[in-house]
Amino acid sequence: MTRSFSNLPLTGVKVVDFGQYIAGPAVAMLLGDLGATVVHIDPPAGAMWDSPANATLNRNKVIVNLDLKSDDGLEKALALCAEADIVIENFRPGKLAKLGIDFAAMRQDRPELITLSIPGFASNDEQRRELRAFESIVSATSGVFTDMGLNRVLMGLNPSFSPLPLSSAYASQIAASSVVLALQSRQVTGLGDQIEVPLAAAVMEGLCYNSIKINDMPARYLTQREIEIERRRIEGLPMNVSYEDLQELLDPFFRSYMCKDGRMFYVVCPSHKHHARRCLEVLNLYD
Repeated sequence: MTRSFSNLPLTGVKVVDFGQYIAGPAVAMLLGDLGATVVHIDPPAGAMWDSPANATLNRNKVIVNLDLKSDDGLEKALALCAEADIVIENFRPGKLAKLGIDFAAMRQDRPELITLSIPGFASNDEQRRELRAFESIVSATSGVFTDMGLNRVLMGLNPSFSPLPLSSAYASQIAASSVVLALQSRQVTGLGDQIEVPLAAAVMEGLCYNSIKINDMPARYLTQREIEIERRRIEGLPMNVSYEDLQELLDPFFRSYMCKDGRMFYVVCPSHKHHARRCLEVLNLYD
């Protein structure tokens, strides 16, 4: 009999996932895709979010149902954490610690442990940290529905609501990258890390380019959409550009293209690695 072993990069890494809804489970899913062994902990009645998406978010995971409010459930959860390299949660700041899963205390006992918290708002955000940070609340608070779209401004669609879980999508990618970097650092230092990636901070990181205002920006750097918005404001014209006319104002990396089969394909490609490389080459910094 010939035995074969996975050569995925995170093979042998153990993860405990307390996450619910999207962001926490998504990070653990990505780590599982990279070879990590993931134990996902649900309440006794099952996932808090009753959605078909759980079939994807919890793939490659062992699912354990525990009541963290009971002594037995808490004891079993702590036993799983004691064997883990990474522990993930995405509740409001301090909520899991009140149940007895205290990341700070766990890391004091095991400095090599990596803990990841993905709250809606940062633990030091005294004004918003206690809000129930559903996607719509995070997006509304962060200006996603109002301030982050030149297309919306030109078409007069403000506010413009989107059902896309943008904050969780950005947060899960940033958090997964942070955890992997912490694992790499631990190989050198032997120490883990305590990481926090708030949803609101992540969505601002991902979409703030739509809202950045730079004083005295040279006209050659303005996009056609920005020029058209300014022209209409100066001339007192309404923001009523049709979707069809808007296509002529879009940048090459942010527009829809008609495919041979008659369907549209939307390209979002603002940060391709070749763009950064060419910039560094021009500045003689690439080498």
